[in-house]
Amino acid sequence: MKKILLTFTLILGYVYSYSQCTPDPIYQDSTYNIWPDTIINLPVVSQGVSYQSILNIKTPTTLIEAAGGDSSFTQLDTTIFGTSYSFQLADWPVDSMSLVSIDGLPNGLTLSCAYSNCVLPGSVLTCASVDGVTTDPEGVYPVTIWVDVYTHGTLDLGLIQYPLSTSLYEATGSYESVNGYKIVINSANSLEIINSNELALLQNIPNPTNGITTIKFNNPISDEITLLITDMFGKVVFSEDISSVVGMNELNLNLNLSSGVYNYSIQNDEEILSKRMIISE
Repeated sequence: MKKILLTFTLILGYVYSYSQCTPDPIYQDSTYNIWPDTIINLPVVSQGVSYQSILNIKTPTTLIEAAGGDSSFTQLDTTIFGTSYSFQLADWPVDSMSLVSIDGLPNGLTLSCAYSNCVLPGSVLTCASVDGVTTDPEGVYPVTIWVDVYTHGTLDLGLIQYPLSTSLYEATGSYESVNGYKIVINSANSLEIINSNELALLQNIPNPTNGITTIKFNNPISDEITLLITDMFGKVVFSEDISSVVGMNELNLNLNLSSGVYNYSIQNDEEILSKRMIISE
């Protein structure tokens, strides 16, 4: 059986406990997905500070939905009673999806699911909660998740109807790996900036970045701010004028820049603040 492509995953941690979360009903009529997605990613973790992030999850109903509409990923080629068969399992239901293991979650953070053992039924709106306190070093922690999907149906062999219950692992010998989520840990000192009475610029997250990044700055007043990004030769490669608000301002950027080291700065009529950003492949 060809590997069923799970373009969506459910879980960012692995604990045998129940979550106290309540899913947001706004996603009830959505197709399978998880919010926030891997582009928006999870909120930043501050060292030594209690953390919680709620994940809204809509699980897929059928294998073709789990495969993102690509029927080539739901094809089963097998041999039964010495005869080779090819079956299309697109309409088979997703009975459940379960977490097998997780790599990269910072120490002290765990995930609780609304279902026992993080085994989530198909075609449900549910949620999970990432909680805890970590003192791991600042940085970006990529998370790799391994999941299995369970399904059942009947194979039509002509004179014989052959019922089958199987999972991704049983059919292919491997689990599905899901990449793209990251846990970003910052120093708790950044929280002090939010309440400061000075213009302050935070390090972009993540850094290094592939171009999709977030820049935050604190401004004690409403002010016109200019964001500039320059290469190492001082050439301006990106600029934007911003009407900032009092307090923390957040800029979500999708930069189409070549790999390298850049400086980004914010400036008003009185001062300029700069930090360094790395763009990687």
